[in-house]
Amino acid sequence: MPTLKDVMANAPSCNDAIEDIEPAYRGGFIRQKDEYKLNEEAVEKLKKLIDDYTIVIMFANWCGDSRRALPTLALLEEALGTSFMALGGMTKPAWGSGKLWEVPPTPNEVETFGVTSSPTIIIFDKSGEEVGRIKTRQRMTPTLEEEILKIIEDSRK
Repeated sequence: MPTLKDVMANAPSCNDAIEDIEPAYRGGFIRQKDEYKLNEEAVEKLKKLIDDYTIVIMFANWCGDSRRALPTLALLEEALGTSFMALGGMTKPAWGSGKLWEVPPTPNEVETFGVTSSPTIIIFDKSGEEVGRIKTRQRMTPTLEEEILKIIEDSRK
């Protein structure tokens, strides 16, 4: 199974990734970041745990679910005083291809980790092992930050 070592070491943070998105898409990411309010209770709990985990998001600039997830992670970076790894630029292949994503320009990690949807958020523990992933949007909790917290807390049991 792939580990955190299989993710490029120089991946940008979520905040940097938003700045690097082409102008045609950047506005939606910035608006979401300006309007979203983090669940402060989840943030306070994450502050005590996040140092033992690494979060990686793989996303497509054109994806509406990515426009919700990446800004939330950017706000979490700020609130937690850390940075996550953001691998953007996922693109669909030409019609008729048997592949899900066109690699490159889609990051190689998309194939390495078997990513099938945008965004995919993978949470790694201190040893670099995957402890959970969120595909497209959270399923167990109302907010992304609560879902990340749940995955981390569950991995500690």
